Amino acid sequence: MTDHYETSSVSAPQDVPDLPPAAWNATDRAVSRAPLGELFAVRAKRTPEAPALVAEEREWSFGEVERWANRLAHHLIGRGVGPERVVALVLPRSAELVVAELAVAKAGGAYLPIDPAHPEERRAMMLADARPVAVLDDPVWIREVGAGAGPDHAPGQVDLLRPLFPEHPAYVIYTSGSTGVPKGVLVPHAGLGNFSAAATAHYRVRPGDRVLQFSSPGFDASVLELCSSLLAGAALVVPPEGPLLGAELASVLRERRVTHALIPPAALATVPPEELHDGLPEFRTLIVGAEACPADLVDLWAPGRRLVNSYGPTEATVVATWTDALAAGSGAPPIGRPLPNTRVFVVDEAARQVPVGAIGELCISGAGLARGYLDRPGLTAERFTACPFGPPGSRMYRTGDLARWNADGELEFLGRADHQVKIRGFRIELGEVEAALARHPRVGAAVVTVREDEPGRKRLVAYVVPPGGGTPPKAAE
Repeated sequence: MTDHYETSSVSAPQDVPDLPPAAWNATDRAVSRAPLGELFAVRAKRTPEAPALVAEEREWSFGEVERWANRLAHHLIGRGVGPERVVALVLPRSAELVVAELAVAKAGGAYLPIDPAHPEERRAMMLADARPVAVLDDPVWIREVGAGAGPDHAPGQVDLLRPLFPEHPAYVIYTSGSTGVPKGVLVPHAGLGNFSAAATAHYRVRPGDRVLQFSSPGFDASVLELCSSLLAGAALVVPPEGPLLGAELASVLRERRVTHALIPPAALATVPPEELHDGLPEFRTLIVGAEACPADLVDLWAPGRRLVNSYGPTEATVVATWTDALAAGSGAPPIGRPLPNTRVFVVDEAARQVPVGAIGELCISGAGLARGYLDRPGLTAERFTACPFGPPGSRMYRTGDLARWNADGELEFLGRADHQVKIRGFRIELGEVEAALARHPRVGAAVVTVREDEPGRKRLVAYVVPPGGGTPPKAAE
């Protein structure tokens, strides 16, 4: 990679009595800051014949995916796609979605994944807010472009509409908003090389491994699946359509010979224990995240494989902290230590670090930080602030999560400082749900809360009051 794609080192601050030792944040590493398309092109050139994508009983090699994505990228450039321009991908989990993501990156644009299964109103809101220059929603057309006669070389700087730099956005992902309006998070290319290299090493991904594409397209865990497979020389396995739960999930893991997967605890809990007794001999690494993982799931799944608890908001390029391999009998897992080139701080209301063991808000700084929120400068300034613990000009993201350092130098997650919750791994602002309910003509006021009548089975419950003493709407309305 060229020199302007390399990170620079920043010396860690000195220890202060009673505060977390500086060594806990001594994470500097030299890594590539190359854009996503270039990272994949390097891997494809290294192992062009190795399997890269597995879907619908078919395999595509790295070389085939590279040429397919390049043809689509040139087509997108012709349609005005380039740096700082968004392309919406309204596609289900599929080979076409993965190729489209790579193609948008190669064209210099930022891809916006939209799950076609989401409600029409939400899809329309994201499209109106992001104002994409192109919308790709036809898998057949994407396949036809790949089979066409267009140029199949990787677009260079001379092909792009303007130069592409690491600071340009690679993708946009919408998260729930407290005012009822989801917000788009702009994530630049700069942190993807760092995350990919770290994930490949920590999750122990090897060329020839098979990573499951479990996540919904609009959930940033899909970025983890892409980076820890295609950028590591492993294959990305696209499962059949529909939810992956219970015995069906175990069957996919077994029959598709999956070696690595990120599965939220809520989905993991649906797998009958007897499915594990039948054996998943090739399933070596299980990543849990997106919500708290209970101790009983660690006890059940840790034996026989590497189980890693990972934590991170969309605003920090998927993962900010992770544990080492968890062992059965170790209790509820912490969220671990920071990734390479990532620094984390637990602070009070005045943004001062708190002592080890004290509770505060978790803040994240480093290579994976997002640029901010799309067209939301006020909210960006509120959540992405100057980092008082780093060099001049550095920023940190205030997560709104409560945490504390334990004596072993690991972080423990303790919930939220606001009304955001997580259900099956998805960030949900209760205010957004309440605002949607309040728009119903027969709802005067609404309050939404989370109930857990069965351990591990969280659900949203709404309480509504009709206007003027009328009759409240039924659930089906």
